[in-house]
Amino acid sequence: MKTFRNYIVIALILATALSSCRSSGIKNDRGETLRIVYTDWSEAVAITHLAKVLLEDELQYNVELKQANVEEVYSDLSTGNAHVFADAWLPETHRFYIDKYELGAFDQIGIIYPGARTGLIVPAYSRFSSIDDLLNEDSLVIFGIEAESGVMVQAAESIERYGMSNIYLVETSEAEMLQKFTESYNHRYEIVITGWEPHWLFDRFDVRFLNDPKSVFGAKENISALGCKGLSELRPRAYRFFERMQLSEKQFNRLMYYVQQYNDPEMGVREWIRQNEYVVNQWIKGLKPERMKIM
Repeated sequence: MKTFRNYIVIALILATALSSCRSSGIKNDRGETLRIVYTDWSEAVAITHLAKVLLEDELQYNVELKQANVEEVYSDLSTGNAHVFADAWLPETHRFYIDKYELGAFDQIGIIYPGARTGLIVPAYSRFSSIDDLLNEDSLVIFGIEAESGVMVQAAESIERYGMSNIYLVETSEAEMLQKFTESYNHRYEIVITGWEPHWLFDRFDVRFLNDPKSVFGAKENISALGCKGLSELRPRAYRFFERMQLSEKQFNRLMYYVQQYNDPEMGVREWIRQNEYVVNQWIKGLKPERMKIM
């Protein structure tokens, strides 16, 4: 009976370890592995690779990246299979996943970008100014991204809420959507896409959001860094880094623009770092390993 109870205790300990990323509280985490999960969206790619370069070069972590769809991102984070996700759109766009796993399953580390927004985007020359204007169009196509993304859920809801039975929402990848937009923009054709800001699109083209009288896409949001439960104990310097990491609209759009210019995102990141040394120095100040007190 005693042996059976011991097995139960061991099983409970193992289950707890698997369901969180808590540690014994050792603070000297130099050289430790930090797993960051991210989606194939422009802002997520930019944030993640910027963090990777600084965490490896300056804080001397061994950073492992995993690209996944948004469903898998939140699943990995909630189970402790990943340490950080730095592109959580809260409180609305990713509300489905927060509700599914409960916010208590994550550590809310900090706000990387305040004032993010989603909606339908058109070129500045477009004759459309509001989503209502689309009601008068025959067989209009809205080009979007992956169906499970928050902005696509909102776009589908907008079609229903505005009664736009004439509208077709087409699922593509972000790259395909942006290629279609670029081609249309260069020929000054009408085009409507799902979109969000920050995005390099705003740095490269003259674009705008359609007005949303029914507020389907909601108010402005925060792009936040989330950690697995207990991250502040397991990777304290990384936790503090993401607490400090914050970008302005101009900084974020330009970062994404640089990343988009290179096949290797880290090349664009390093170019941005060279031009923003003061900013990144505030994020890493006092966090380098040689300045840590050995416990």
